[in-house]
Amino acid sequence: MIKKLKGSGYGPFVGVPCSLLRDLLDHLLQNPAQGYIAATSEGEAMGIAAGFSLSGRIPVVVMQNSGLGNAVNPLTSLQIVYRLPALLLVGWRGEPGILDEPEHIVMGPLTLGLLDLLSIPHEILTGEESELDEQLSRLRKKIEESHGPAALIVRRDTFVKNTGTVFPKVPEEERMTREYAIRTVVESLNGSEVVISSTGKISRELYYKGRESKTNFYMVGSMGCALAIGLGLSRQYPDKKVVILDGDGAVLMKMGSMATVGHYRPTNLIHIIFDNETYDSTGGQPTVSATVRLERVATECGYATADRTIKAEALRECVEMALKTPGPHCILVKVRPGADKNLGRPQLTPEEIKERFMNFLKEE
Repeated sequence: MIKKLKGSGYGPFVGVPCSLLRDLLDHLLQNPAQGYIAATSEGEAMGIAAGFSLSGRIPVVVMQNSGLGNAVNPLTSLQIVYRLPALLLVGWRGEPGILDEPEHIVMGPLTLGLLDLLSIPHEILTGEESELDEQLSRLRKKIEESHGPAALIVRRDTFVKNTGTVFPKVPEEERMTREYAIRTVVESLNGSEVVISSTGKISRELYYKGRESKTNFYMVGSMGCALAIGLGLSRQYPDKKVVILDGDGAVLMKMGSMATVGHYRPTNLIHIIFDNETYDSTGGQPTVSATVRLERVATECGYATADRTIKAEALRECVEMALKTPGPHCILVKVRPGADKNLGRPQLTPEEIKERFMNFLKEE
């Protein structure tokens, strides 16, 4: 696929991981000469793509369709307005007629209509190699005619699995598993705290391996919004401790929320970041957190304290201290990558999670 894209004049590549595009991304990441840039959000990816376009290229922007939401603003105010070419390679999660997760039930059916609304030409990848050249040629012609973006939509199971892919090993430094770190955190709480868990494996591990409770708000989708939700709740319930269980990929996607927290300084907020330097939910692609000291970002944003640890006992002490002292607090825990492959999703619908959580908040 990559050879075909480059042969048709597309490239360089930039994007955010999607599980449907895992094998294509694996190849890009295992071959640095391809020049793939791992962006922290789809909106950022469109900005990087614009830089490539200004140099006369037709960049390929990889994303899942939920990320179209993040990309709409730059698409409408940058790519389309400035007439900057790009090919969007979009994983179609929640395709009508195919069982998928609840966070995809809205965007899935809307995907093609959203592209129509934005006047972005698009085709659905057939999966037949013999037809790929023709599809890429047709899309390139439309890009050249409009001097704007076009999209190629990728269905589930389109790409052949690449079982031999191995990502660079993250130094473990005696790190805990994320599952154990989450359990350490919840065992340090008294049980009355408001707990917001980020989308993906963190919510699953809290539900199955940590402590399932009415005090937990399990996020599905909305990557990067856990801290913002926690900030809103901390303002409405100043007498409750609000604990956010976050991931490095999610924090990087909407890092501006840390600046907002630091500005308003909610004293009852505790932001715990489990940093394994990977996107576990989409196949383990690396994030850029290996070169970003997120706890220092928290300090510079104005958090009252910011700690970094790899040890369970130190993590326990940090949580206990944060519960006793005014925040906001940041606790960054370097954990091992990977998760239980058989880990299910919370056995509650999003609406059930919301209703149960709101009833808890009403309790005296």
